[in-house]
Amino acid sequence: MRTIVIGAVLAGLFVAAGAAWADRPRVGLVLSGGGARGAAHIGVLKVLEALRVPVDCIAGTSMGAIVGGLYAAGLSADEIEKAIGRIDWTDILRDDTNREKLSFRRKRDDDEFLISSGIGFNHGEVQLPMGLLQGQKLLLELKSLTRAVAEVKDFDRLRIPFRAVATDVVTGERVVIGQGELATAMRASASIPSVFAPVEWQGRLLVDGGVSDNLPVGVARALCADRLIVVDISTPLKSREEITSAIAVADQLTTIMTRSNTERSLATLEPDDILLVPELGPIGTTDFVHAVNAIPKGEAAALRLRDRLAALSVSETEWLAWRQEQRQRETAGHRSDRIAWVRVENDSGLADEVIRARLGIEAGQPLDLDRLRDGIARVYGTDLFRLVTYHLEKTPEGTGVTVEAMAKPWGPGYIDGSLRFYGDWQSGNGLTLGIGYTRTAVNPLGGEFRVLLKVGENPSLFTEFYQPLQAGSPFFLNPQVEISRRTIGYYHEGDEIAQYDFQQARLILELGKELDDWGEVRIGYLYAFDRYDLEIGDPYYLDEGTEHEGRIRLRLATDTFDNLYFPSRGHRSLIEYSLYRRALGGDHDFEQLRLHWTAAQAHGPNVLLFHAQALYSFGERAGEIAYARGDLGGFLNLTAYDRYELSGPFTAFGYLGFLRRLNAEFAPVSVWLGATLEAGNTWETREAFGDDWILAGSLFLGLDTPLGPLYMGLGTAEQDHRTAFVFLGSPF
Repeated sequence: MRTIVIGAVLAGLFVAAGAAWADRPRVGLVLSGGGARGAAHIGVLKVLEALRVPVDCIAGTSMGAIVGGLYAAGLSADEIEKAIGRIDWTDILRDDTNREKLSFRRKRDDDEFLISSGIGFNHGEVQLPMGLLQGQKLLLELKSLTRAVAEVKDFDRLRIPFRAVATDVVTGERVVIGQGELATAMRASASIPSVFAPVEWQGRLLVDGGVSDNLPVGVARALCADRLIVVDISTPLKSREEITSAIAVADQLTTIMTRSNTERSLATLEPDDILLVPELGPIGTTDFVHAVNAIPKGEAAALRLRDRLAALSVSETEWLAWRQEQRQRETAGHRSDRIAWVRVENDSGLADEVIRARLGIEAGQPLDLDRLRDGIARVYGTDLFRLVTYHLEKTPEGTGVTVEAMAKPWGPGYIDGSLRFYGDWQSGNGLTLGIGYTRTAVNPLGGEFRVLLKVGENPSLFTEFYQPLQAGSPFFLNPQVEISRRTIGYYHEGDEIAQYDFQQARLILELGKELDDWGEVRIGYLYAFDRYDLEIGDPYYLDEGTEHEGRIRLRLATDTFDNLYFPSRGHRSLIEYSLYRRALGGDHDFEQLRLHWTAAQAHGPNVLLFHAQALYSFGERAGEIAYARGDLGGFLNLTAYDRYELSGPFTAFGYLGFLRRLNAEFAPVSVWLGATLEAGNTWETREAFGDDWILAGSLFLGLDTPLGPLYMGLGTAEQDHRTAFVFLGSPF
């Protein structure tokens, strides 16, 4: 009986609140674009909630569309603040898949292609993407944040009616989005031209709404509003003194374009409308790492007009009724569910079964968005698609999952660059330039053809065909052919006594198995024809002439580095056993075991590196065989020694390294301080193996530049070895 009375009282209060609700003016919220400055919108929302000012509709552009869309989806101001704060902006504003989730084959590209251009080459034409970024990670993040309303296709049915404003890049017309998928609408509104690729929507190609209507006052007024709360966080024009470069001029032109339509919108405001202009100071449109600093600026702007905003507030009862509906919508969107079916929509040359295998989800499993996103990251990590996304659909059996994989329009053939430079006081300079062509998705199983041409110090021509054996299978065939040429120096007691011109032609046929994304195992046959010509000096170790290699090679390789050039976590290893036999077409019978291992472990801002490598030969005459010899010398290989200065059929080397980043995470070029303590040597006989280790070390600066990783530093070692060096290339 008591429960019934309490319920009746609450019902009466809500009825009374509803009557008062009908008499109040409808409030529309207008949120402008402005990149990272748009976090100030969150501060305004926090004040509106504290004052109990309900919002009846929202219209937003660019970052305003993202914040406004999240609020319309049912997230509170505090929840949006937490979401913005936990986003890794240095990662989300990049398209590349986290390296750990790349396919192992794509990880190998880092070794050869320092300059990943993203340039397509098809039918004799060079093709480029329509934006530096495709927005893959940003779209997935927005989908995750709007999961509760994923099935709402009419934005009038959101918790708060909402409109996102974009621009048709073909006609220049403003496009007001009020239907479809909320996450896609937000992403389209924030498609900064040339930075983010346009979004296809109902047959139109959409870019950032700031181009046509950066402050959509008219949209909100037409949608619902009697009164408007307008938040303008757009970037002001630069003064003449601030325009000092071509970049500044381009930025000013963009600001002029958005500022002009913003001023037109401001001119339509009515006396009862409330305009908020947060004082954001130096916070720039691209300063997403510090975007949260704009939130209190938005709060301060709203508090300055507290009295005017408070006039729009409602009673505690009305506010609780409004929030109750919001909580109900949130709860409805997060029910535990199971996957009813998985569909793949794929317009590439790759078979659907290959994509399904990489997704790793099946009907009947619990719906786990983190697992789904990991699977999508693996599909995207094949580097064949401009965008991989998903759509959810409620069914009586559970939730259906549709994965949409959109092929790169500028594929499937791509051009990439290879670059390697080494210079020091001792051994001079060496530069090798390369250009590669990769044709992906040659067949539905994902076959790839590649050719790589290098010129300079170590010229070569390499071609291969990589062929998975069946859809979803980890097994593959990989025939390879390479013709190469390089100079080999021979040293005696620290002095170079001879230089040889080494020419080689190799044929390799390998069968392999991928070990998920972290490794692979291969077994194959390798035949090589080697030619040695003495250029200068005396033939101390090696006579001129030719040799033949014939061997069976078994190798296990792993790679979990987060970054190949400046890793902070993970490991990389190679275990290789080679069986050389005359019966296989070679000139000698012997075996070799080669080991490499490098690991990285972060401790706060510092990274420790551990490295060990060894070459061990089984055979009485291995030291007399030129291609059986390993070498040491050069950066991170007994740094103070010349390249190839130490040589022998037995080698061992290791170092303990240190890395520390010196500049901010979001800087365009990362700068690192590094140091190593090194030890190693080479030996001619098995009996001497492990004796007389040479101690060495290095101190260097590393820069992750657009041309690849650049290292500059000093090296020192026993036996009076000193050098200064510059190295551009992959060191690990």
